[in-house]
Parts: sequence; C-alpha cells; structure tokens
Amino acid sequence: MNLDLHSGHSTRYLQVYEYYKNLIVTSRLMPGTKMPSIRRCAQQLGLSRTTIETAYLCLAADGYIISKPQSGYYVTGRTVKNTSHKDNPGTKAGSSSSPEIQYNFTSNNVDADSFDFNLWRRYIKSTLRQDGRMLTYGEPQGEYELREVICNYVINKRNAVCRPENIIIGAGSQTLMNILCPLIRERKNVCFHDSRFAQGMVIFEDYGFDVEKDKENANVLYMTPSHMTSLGDVMSVQKRLELLKECAAHDRLIIEDDYDNEFRYFTKPIPCLQGLAGGENVVYLSTFSKLLLPSIRLSFMILPDSLLPLYEQKKALYNQTASKSEQLALCQFLRDGHLDSQIRKLKRLYSNKAKTLSTLLEEAFGNQAQIYMGESVFLVHMKLKCRMNGDELRDRAREKGISVFSIHKTSSKNEGYAHIALSCCEVPAERFPDAVRLLKEATVEGNG
Repeated sequence: MNLDLHSGHSTRYLQVYEYYKNLIVTSRLMPGTKMPSIRRCAQQLGLSRTTIETAYLCLAADGYIISKPQSGYYVTGRTVKNTSHKDNPGTKAGSSSSPEIQYNFTSNNVDADSFDFNLWRRYIKSTLRQDGRMLTYGEPQGEYELREVICNYVINKRNAVCRPENIIIGAGSQTLMNILCPLIRERKNVCFHDSRFAQGMVIFEDYGFDVEKDKENANVLYMTPSHMTSLGDVMSVQKRLELLKECAAHDRLIIEDDYDNEFRYFTKPIPCLQGLAGGENVVYLSTFSKLLLPSIRLSFMILPDSLLPLYEQKKALYNQTASKSEQLALCQFLRDGHLDSQIRKLKRLYSNKAKTLSTLLEEAFGNQAQIYMGESVFLVHMKLKCRMNGDELRDRAREKGISVFSIHKTSSKNEGYAHIALSCCEVPAERFPDAVRLLKEATVEGNG
C-alpha cells in the first residue's frame, strides 16, 4: 500500500480513512470490491486492528463501504459524501449506483408472523419478577438450569453425548469462538468447509490461525454438516462416519456448526457428528436465533471432555455475554415444550410460503423454467432456460430491487440455464406477486 503514515499530523485512523476514501472516489476501488480484512490490513500497515476498524467504521458511516454479514466490508457505488453536494450539485442525497433492495430473497431474517411475541413477553416478565436473581451477575458458563435443559434437548433431538458441564452459553457463535480459539491455539491452522463464513474466519485469524483451503493441511476442520451447500444439502450418515474416521486418524479437531438442522423437507435430522463420535474430538455449536428471533442472541457450545480442564482454568476470567433474563426465560420456555411447537409452526409457515412462491413462479415462467423446493424448507429453486447464466440473472434481478442466490453448477447439462434460488424467510407472502412480476421483467430484458 502506498500510504505514508509518518507524514502530517492527523490521527492515523483518519489517514487510513482518507487513503481509502481517495481510492474509492477516484474509482481505483470499484463498487463491489471487497476491502482487505481488518486483520490483514492491520498487518500490512503495521497498525492495530482497533485503528483499522475505526477507519472502516468511519468509511461505512459516510457511505463509502458497507458491511455484509458473514462476508466483510465492500465498496459501495457511492463516489461523494452526502455533505459534499455543493461540490457536485447533480448528486442527490444518499444516492448510490446500487438500487435499493425491495425484495430480499437472500435474507436469513425471519417472517414477522413466525414468532409469538406475546408469549415471549410473558416469560420475560415472569423472569424479571425474580428480583433476587436479577441483582447478581450471570454465571460465566451460562445459567446451570438452562444448560441442563439444553443438555436434555440435544441428547434427545440430536443424539449428542454430553453433560451440562460440557455446555457453554454465549451471545452468538462468534462470542463462543472467542472462548474456543485460545483453548486450541496450538493447532495453528483451520479449514472452513464453507469459505463464505468470513465472520468465523476472522476470529481464527485474529488468534493467529492460518486459514487453509485444503483440509489436508489443517488441524481444525469447521463443518456445517446439516447445511453443506447453498442448496441446503445434508451430509449423509455414511459420509459423517468416514469424516470422523479420517479426522481421528490425522488428529484433526472438528468444529460442528449444526446450522439449520431442524428445517428439512425430505429427511429426518441425522445424528450430529458430535454424537456419532461419542462426544470426542468434536466441538458442537448451535443457536436458537433462527428458531426464535435473530435478536435473541443465545447460542451454545459443547466442549469435549479433553478441553474442559483448559476451560475450567480460564472461565472465571470471562464475562457472560448472554442476557441472564433471556437465559432464564428461554429455560422455562423450553421446559414448557414451546420449542417443539415453535419448530412445527415455522415448518408450516415457511413450507406454505415456499409452495406459494413456487406456484407463482410456475405460472409466470411456465415450461421455460424448472421450479422445485430444496431440501431446506426456506429455499425455492428455479432453473431458467435463457441466454444468461445465474450470476447475470442475479444482477439483472438486483437492478429491479430483487436479491436472489446464484447457484453455480459446472456440468455441461446446465449450459443454457440460469440457476437461482430464493429464500422465502423475510419477504411477506403478499408481496410475492409483485416480486415475481419484476423477476419476469428482468429475465425478458436480459434475453432481449
């Protein structure tokens, strides 16, 4: 990088800010370009991560870059600040070359009708009436009674092997990985099956791990066996057993992120890797955010017995990041059996939305497209006969304010097709007809 941090007298984060701002304004960093990770940028410039993060936050606040969950920072289409209109009268406030997304079919947010807020309020209010308990800090490892309930749940539903003592509760998976990484630091390198999980990678990078592309070079393997691809494919029992055997032979630790295990159309949930391994050499991660609300940041980790002594030495130094009141409310919520009914409710809601969306797509595109539902109850797939590929159709849809997934297939059988997928989570069903109409317009214009 051509950046002189020793010239002038401005604060270093401002110098980094001005440097990147100039690159963006002069189009040397084009819209959509991914910014260097905070850790990599800090290493290249010889600055602290805090300095780089502050500069990035300033760039994001002024609209030059945007943070994308589980991915990183990207350059926006903007070339001037909102406060600079006097220098460029033709620029409208808040303008951007990227159209506003009106129909987000790539979102992991939940439907407004997916959760009974009144029921949850009752549990929160009941918890807050426990005055004595609210006057103390939460247990660093998580409230014991919640760990007991979670233990019973994962044993019965996921065939896990654990005790409450193996379970650690935290506010999200990133928080739990910040606890895990120091315990396995000597392993030094990690391979992520899903290379898009930038939020996980940056945690390991911050602890000095090398992120490897090839699992043969890694001592830690981060897997999502219940959601192996963007299609929602599930790893079979046979492949899970083969993976466990291979990792045991090479002394690889597996981190199992049991993402979306409850939401399958055609198969029953397969026993988790942790259970198939007898609780050894596998760290299990899961969350209640998708089942309840994304804003209820309650996740948990199951440590194998071999890592427990290391954690016991350090746990008193960690503060509990999850709300104590939400932990206690969730504990009673689970005890009363509401989670099972919530899962059934979600499956009905999203499968009905997916069927509605499928019907509308079939009516709009006819025999021009193959419409089918994926293994995940959230996704609807469309393979469209057209001149565009999936990426081109995705970009055309974005110009109409629609965000969709582009699915890449290398087989020659997929030539002449654009394969996209749509998640029915966030967009209300009553808005589907307008979205499908705009998507149809995008395909007509793209083939024109």
